[in-house]
Amino acid sequence: MLLDNADRPVALNLERWSDQGQRLTFGLQTNGRIRALRPDQGGAFIETDTGPEAFMRLPNAHRLTEGQAVRVTIASEARGDKLPRAELLNDKTPAKGQLVWSNGATKDVAPGDPIVAAAFDEALSSALTLPRGGRLRIERTHALTSVDIDTAGRQGTGSAASRALQINLEACRELARQLKLRKLGGLVVLDCVAPLNAGSRQKIKDAMKSELRAADLTSSTILAPSQLGLMEMSLPWRETPICDRLQNNNGDASDETLCLEGLRILEQAATQNRLDRYTLELPERAYDWLEKVGRPLKDLLADKYGQRLTIQGFTKSKPSVYKSP
Repeated sequence: MLLDNADRPVALNLERWSDQGQRLTFGLQTNGRIRALRPDQGGAFIETDTGPEAFMRLPNAHRLTEGQAVRVTIASEARGDKLPRAELLNDKTPAKGQLVWSNGATKDVAPGDPIVAAAFDEALSSALTLPRGGRLRIERTHALTSVDIDTAGRQGTGSAASRALQINLEACRELARQLKLRKLGGLVVLDCVAPLNAGSRQKIKDAMKSELRAADLTSSTILAPSQLGLMEMSLPWRETPICDRLQNNNGDASDETLCLEGLRILEQAATQNRLDRYTLELPERAYDWLEKVGRPLKDLLADKYGQRLTIQGFTKSKPSVYKSP
């Protein structure tokens, strides 16, 4: 997790046990082989040495053949039902990559750290409070991300136009942070607060452009708010959205997410009370995931805490931990 000068989260780096080095991450350079050319789709499917498949767009006169070995760089991670996107790697390929997490001051935290947990909760929340009042509501659909500004509870001075401009500019700052934190791209539409004149529309556009640049969300296209107050922007997809990594298609916590949440609670209790025995009750689907996919995690806990910990399935929808008799 990366914090800004106000100790607010601005970026999250999520590496899950189940990844096991199999994810095609943004900026990764890897060898591959063309499995199938698809001119009707404008590219080819690539089998990578890392494991997962990727799609690569190709010009009409590419001269590549099926089965040919290629070296590629990952330009966009998988999201939803979309495969990762790859680009042919050559001497002119611009460098890509995530934040260099090894740079700067770092701090180890205990399992279940509340600041880290709050950052992930924020990245999944559909609404958040603006610093000076009002709320920003962020909703993802299949086609775009819609953002609404709710002025309820906000107080301000000056004319209606001045108050509208102030909250719109503040929303631009917060939205840029949220887009980076949530790892969102594609089409984003911000419903600005009225009234808006030509001058304020340009100021809002310039502010959004500046905030995105400061958040390292470059290569973005931004239009000034329309007569209806809608500001459209298009951002390149880079990383898999946090919600896709942590939730299923219904927007609920995935089986792995529920299981790991329970294990964090269990380890937190075991760390704080080193002589007590504890039982973790997992929702059935999370327990099934642990038994089928995550069994090595149980061995790791046993090596660290001995036989003090018990894990079992239960009918509850959330994991819970209690002290064993």
